[in-house]
Amino acid sequence: MTRASIRLLTPLLAAATAALPLPATSHAAERIIVSSIGASEMGPLMDAWMQALHRTHPDVVRGAKWQHRGNDAAIGALMFEQADVAPITRSFEKEEIAPYVHQFAGDMMKAPVSVRVALHDGKPVFLAFNKRPDTPPVPAVSEFVRFALSAEGQKIAARTAGFQPLPPDDIAQELSKIAGYVARLDPALPVYAASAQVRGDIRSVGSDGMKSLMQRWMRDFRALQPGVRKGDPWEHLGTLNGFGALMVGMTDLAPMGRELWPDEAASFAGLHGGEKLFEIRVARGGFNTPQRTTAQAIFVNDKNPLKQVTLAQLKAVFGKNPSITRWGQLGLGGEWADRPIVLDAPPLVAPNAMSMQFMVLQGGEWAHNVHQGSIDATAKAIAADTGAIGFGGLEEGGAGLRAVPVARDAVGPAIEINADTASSGRYPLTRYMYIRMRRAHGQPLPAPIKEFLRYVLSRQGQEPIPYSGYFPLNANEVKEELAKLD
Repeated sequence: MTRASIRLLTPLLAAATAALPLPATSHAAERIIVSSIGASEMGPLMDAWMQALHRTHPDVVRGAKWQHRGNDAAIGALMFEQADVAPITRSFEKEEIAPYVHQFAGDMMKAPVSVRVALHDGKPVFLAFNKRPDTPPVPAVSEFVRFALSAEGQKIAARTAGFQPLPPDDIAQELSKIAGYVARLDPALPVYAASAQVRGDIRSVGSDGMKSLMQRWMRDFRALQPGVRKGDPWEHLGTLNGFGALMVGMTDLAPMGRELWPDEAASFAGLHGGEKLFEIRVARGGFNTPQRTTAQAIFVNDKNPLKQVTLAQLKAVFGKNPSITRWGQLGLGGEWADRPIVLDAPPLVAPNAMSMQFMVLQGGEWAHNVHQGSIDATAKAIAADTGAIGFGGLEEGGAGLRAVPVARDAVGPAIEINADTASSGRYPLTRYMYIRMRRAHGQPLPAPIKEFLRYVLSRQGQEPIPYSGYFPLNANEVKEELAKLD
């Protein structure tokens, strides 16, 4: 993480560590279910912690999978998401966690997080769990880990045979590992209620970044609609895979983690008699999530005094035949007034740049004098040139750069980029996650697909998104998307 992103996130992380919320995992059952698979030595301590936690929080209950047979079961239980927590009496071996790179390819989760929770015969023991960058673990994990590290949890460790509590100075350090910004669900989100029981298979090919969400959505949807099943294929290796599958009719749904590029829309229309792809927004892109669908920051050199910029001004700076070429045209005076604006950007064919072309240029062409470079080279170029301006995810910044607040228009407020403004959509350069599909003009959606999308756009469907590295939609956005289904 860069120093700029740490500076912006520090107060949010501190607040999250102090008091994470205790939401339910589903609207229908106001319970938090904790599953655990791992070390046999930790079984008695896990049992004691769960019993005590349940007494104080009756909505926290033990899951059906509560098995403590050995350390070697822990990594598989996490990798295949069979358990929320995996107690283990040792650190994971490199060989054990290496497959995470493949299992969660593109899904931001490259290794499990391990938190020390007690000592066993003088050596640390751990609770391991899955967690995405800058996002707290799911409520089941957060609540259980917090209790284990609480004063009461440590007293339980002290009176459990073979265990000792952690030194007090270590507890704050371990608690920081479950910190992260939790986007709030809009209370006006609709609750899913089946309009009818439906049956059928649903095929899905698309974004690797949405793999876990699609798995979760289908699993929870099937609990309410058992007649619906995963179709063949059901694979999430990348957005381009989804588009290719739509092109040749190999999938019903294509989860895609970005905007549809103009040449893709043209290619699809050319192959299918002018037909347009039908798309539904299902989540908001993240914040500070490396190489994912993330809000775009506008960077200047940290010596540049520019206080804000509007979308129209950005278009006039970066668009073809730019009408703003000097810093004085953006309101700077003195020695800055006649200083040329230097444009630096990541490769213009990269997803982030294509997104900016969509959001800022409205699909128009770039200025001919944009200097393209790698993410690292672009950051270094802006840091080295006081007259430079560029863009990218906040995590792509670094020393010598500053993110400029952005206003939608000349009369609206300029909004700083941070987790709160990105998750709420107040920051103008936020992005969306989509599900796209073919839909013949004037024809209804197949019943299983319509019901599945209704579920995704419900409160239950939006609940897991804050823990995925992305953000939930608000009620107005959901209303707009639901209207498209009819």
